[in-house]
Amino acid sequence: MNLGRGTVPSTPQMSGAAVYDNATFGAKMLRFGRIYWRSIVVCVMPIALLPLILVYKTRSARCGFVILLMGSYWATEAMPMAVTSLLPLALFPVFGVLDSATTCQCYVNDTIMMFVGGLIFAIAIEHSKLHERIALRSMIAFGCNHKRLLGGLLCVTTFLSMWISNTACTSMMVPIVFAVLFELEKEGLGKVFESNADDPDEFPEPTQVTKAYLLGTAYASTFGGTATIIGTGANLAFKGIFEDSFPDSPGIDFGQWMIWALPQTVINVALTWFYMLFFYMGWLRPNSVDARNAEIGPEGMRVAKRIIREKYSSLGKMNFHQIAVGILFLLCIFLMFFRSPGFISGWADRLPVDVEIKESTSLMLVAILLFVIPKDLAFIHAFSKNATIRPRKPSDALVSWKVVEEKVPWSLMFIFGGGFAISKGSLESGLSQKIGDSMEELFGLPPFALLIVVCILMSVVTEFTSNIGVANIILPIIAEMSVRAKIHPLYFMIPATLVVSHAFRFPTGTPPNAIVLAAGHIRIKSLVIGGCGVATYGPIVVILLFITWGRFIYKTDVYPDWADSYKKIN
Repeated sequence: MNLGRGTVPSTPQMSGAAVYDNATFGAKMLRFGRIYWRSIVVCVMPIALLPLILVYKTRSARCGFVILLMGSYWATEAMPMAVTSLLPLALFPVFGVLDSATTCQCYVNDTIMMFVGGLIFAIAIEHSKLHERIALRSMIAFGCNHKRLLGGLLCVTTFLSMWISNTACTSMMVPIVFAVLFELEKEGLGKVFESNADDPDEFPEPTQVTKAYLLGTAYASTFGGTATIIGTGANLAFKGIFEDSFPDSPGIDFGQWMIWALPQTVINVALTWFYMLFFYMGWLRPNSVDARNAEIGPEGMRVAKRIIREKYSSLGKMNFHQIAVGILFLLCIFLMFFRSPGFISGWADRLPVDVEIKESTSLMLVAILLFVIPKDLAFIHAFSKNATIRPRKPSDALVSWKVVEEKVPWSLMFIFGGGFAISKGSLESGLSQKIGDSMEELFGLPPFALLIVVCILMSVVTEFTSNIGVANIILPIIAEMSVRAKIHPLYFMIPATLVVSHAFRFPTGTPPNAIVLAAGHIRIKSLVIGGCGVATYGPIVVILLFITWGRFIYKTDVYPDWADSYKKIN
């Protein structure tokens, strides 16, 4: 194009610069804030909290300063959560809250080793593709209409989430769901997405049936994680905080936890199945549009079964790798459950040693074997007369350290450690006792009413920030409150721990929510509406089951003598 002499072509860069140069000071400040808000939070929060240690020149005030600073960084994610979790290592010794050695010990303990061992097993299961085989085989067994498929999906997701992370579990199940639904759509048996009539340019919205499968998967993976002490980070955080706060207590046993927690998981998943069927698939509403859309008939059942069988067949025959991982997995569960179950003498009780053996020992004993046992039997042909089948290199182990190194979220170790440091610092500095004094008026409430208040608080707060972060900050306070009120600490701490995992309404609450939101293009509004029902009955089931079944398992009727060991720390 011929431009006249002296004409300066307009470019996007120049236009943008011109707009910025002509902006008011207020607009420039807003723009600066939007770009650098994380740096602003990091710099401003210590200054804003500084009066706390200048006015109250006590050890507990300095501890409170560090905890509030960590809480603000965790909530806003102004710094990576793992980096924030390292603050006690730098500030507790400087502020005289804890010495360096004691603080460092919070970052490597039995609970964190349980976390590492559990992750190694989860990675081995994924690496061998044993989880896919379990999932597909189970779905074939349950049946292939929408009602049965959904029930099978929830059961399999729940079981897998008890042993592997809910993030990995959801990520694995979502492609299986879409494979079945898209194949049904090809056969004219329902739709996966439907066009947005208000805005055709928008991405199609998932149908009610699709929402039922995706949201059900996310909810089941969350409930499944609460059934075992290693199933979710919040459970492990609770274990570490409780055992550190009450050193004379019998601790939290894997088998005892599973006996109490598995029933509430089963009930919650069953309710989720009914909820998904009623809310999204027209169950008990036979004349509704949802019910008609969810009916696939005999032809649809044949298609769904064929697809699942094809995916299962593509895995081939079960190999030695999967068999060996499966056997070690069962052995690990056996050793943890029967370490010292209480109702019978455990294997750890029979050893001729006078030391305490915890679950991390069981996990590590078997986890080490994953790096020793080969994933195939090629070595048996080493002396074969047939030279072509002799192995030319050593077999890989069931899982390699390189795979573990790549897949373990090492940052979580620091988050756990930061939480345990908060707990230890609160106790040692007397901050927990001061917070307990300030909550004196609540002690007048009946224990059941106080339990409801605690669970409501945890249920609301956990939707907006990390459940591990919430557990790390609030559980030490609940421990202090229990001791001051002379109520069994587990009466409040266990239900609060489970409820803190019940983040169903926002994508920030838990990774499964974010995964299904992105994969299914589910709107935030739909996630909030669907999650409200689950977030209502979930805590109710936990509370009612704990004050009955949990009360029997943990003997929470009586204030235990070991609870007074809490006072010895201060």
